[in-house]
Amino acid sequence: MATALTSATSSKHGHLDRPTTFEGAQTATDAQASAPIPTFSQVELDWTLHDLYSLDGGDPDKTSIVMSGPIPFGSVSSSLPANTKYVYQSPTAPDLGRDVYARIGLGNGTQNHYFSAGPMNVYLFDIEHPKHDVENNCVESPPSHQTDAFRVYDGLVPEQRPKVHFIPRHDALKMKPGVSINPYPPMDFLDGHACILDQEKHYRLMSKRDLALSDLPSPKTKVFDGHLTAEEARDDDKVEQEVERFVQAVRSEALPFVIKFPQSVTGQGVWFIGDEEKRESWMELLRKEVGSMIRSLNLENEHLNVVSLLFQQLVVDGRTNNMSLFITPKGRAVFVSCCEQIIDSAGIWKGSTIDYERQQELEEEFTPLMKRVAAHVYKQGFTGGMGFDVMTDQRGDQLVVDMNVRLTGDFFMGPLRSHYKFRGMRYSYFISPLVFAGDRDSFEKIFGAELQAGQMIIIGWCRGKVRGLGSTYSVCSFSIGGESMEDMLSLGEQVYGATLPRPS
Repeated sequence: MATALTSATSSKHGHLDRPTTFEGAQTATDAQASAPIPTFSQVELDWTLHDLYSLDGGDPDKTSIVMSGPIPFGSVSSSLPANTKYVYQSPTAPDLGRDVYARIGLGNGTQNHYFSAGPMNVYLFDIEHPKHDVENNCVESPPSHQTDAFRVYDGLVPEQRPKVHFIPRHDALKMKPGVSINPYPPMDFLDGHACILDQEKHYRLMSKRDLALSDLPSPKTKVFDGHLTAEEARDDDKVEQEVERFVQAVRSEALPFVIKFPQSVTGQGVWFIGDEEKRESWMELLRKEVGSMIRSLNLENEHLNVVSLLFQQLVVDGRTNNMSLFITPKGRAVFVSCCEQIIDSAGIWKGSTIDYERQQELEEEFTPLMKRVAAHVYKQGFTGGMGFDVMTDQRGDQLVVDMNVRLTGDFFMGPLRSHYKFRGMRYSYFISPLVFAGDRDSFEKIFGAELQAGQMIIIGWCRGKVRGLGSTYSVCSFSIGGESMEDMLSLGEQVYGATLPRPS
């Protein structure tokens, strides 16, 4: 059966070694030394990924994690080229510009995914200096994205801090012999590296199409595949005809239903269509995104079914939980946490909450399904941390609605239980990403009391400069605790009030 991690695997045995410089990566020890000395109490996790990778004969030193948040609009840094083989859809992502997305995807987002890594080797991609700094000859050295990262991890007790490496050039990255990479997401350039499993298999496991065609329980779904070859996808007339075929399929689908693109994150490719007005409102964007998806087809990926739409039955009045688990080298499923998602009016994920007092109850409720999910991905060769979203319908049936076969953003929430429980807090809330008009020092002046009390933890921070002005902004992530749900959400609203509104 699935097994909860116990105190016997506590990270007390972990050691923080001086990072070893691998060819093609920088450990940025100058940035580590330049990070301000923490002024708030440090966080001790109940366990880390390092502990989980040690289970069942595993060796955490034989796996390194290389991560980048999927970027909607191509490359945002010279350190990482855009994917052309492993393509992703982000139809509702706002156009925030290259610099902002670099700090969202390569900075803040990657940092918070690594927060519970423990003393494992983790990799972040370097980000160019802000144009304003370059133009005015005031480049920060070490660069801000490096010192910001070390400042985040300095909030952890020393033995639980990750071994951070920065990648200045993707084509020079090399690992030690015997070390495999666990990527998120699959990236084109990593096809030349040893990964935990073949990236094509990994890419398929992350696909909503793969879930619909699997034997896992999920809502009734129609898979509508593209018909064009890679060569035909270069013909504008054929592309337009194919787009029209997709559009007509959407127009003829019986209401209500859910549209899903095959490879999307944070809900950006999931649309709820409840009536004709809603259907019509999506048509222009649908044409554009389907056209873009078809044109992403090429000789390298045409066998990966990158062009499809899914029409899914709407589950009415169901409750949704997002599960985090770890799969050991022997295929054993280890329960990490069960959270609830907060989805905004546009259907975009904006955070997760967890009730620590209910974790044992929820583990027992979802263990049978968790074992099935673990067996499904382990059969393909996947091991490590992952998550999946499960909806429980009115009849009590548990349906998998999304598979996140990779380290999830809220994976760290489970091992924060003792941190919050010691402070009398039953709940915690993960919010990401937010944008703050200023630097971290300015933010800490506003919420110093909450940070000092351990009610708020900064788990991601990456500074940038406003184009043309030079003023500082920051992309950031937070964990917030509370004695009650109301207390926790109230502090969350204060944080929202101090940060900039999300673009729509």
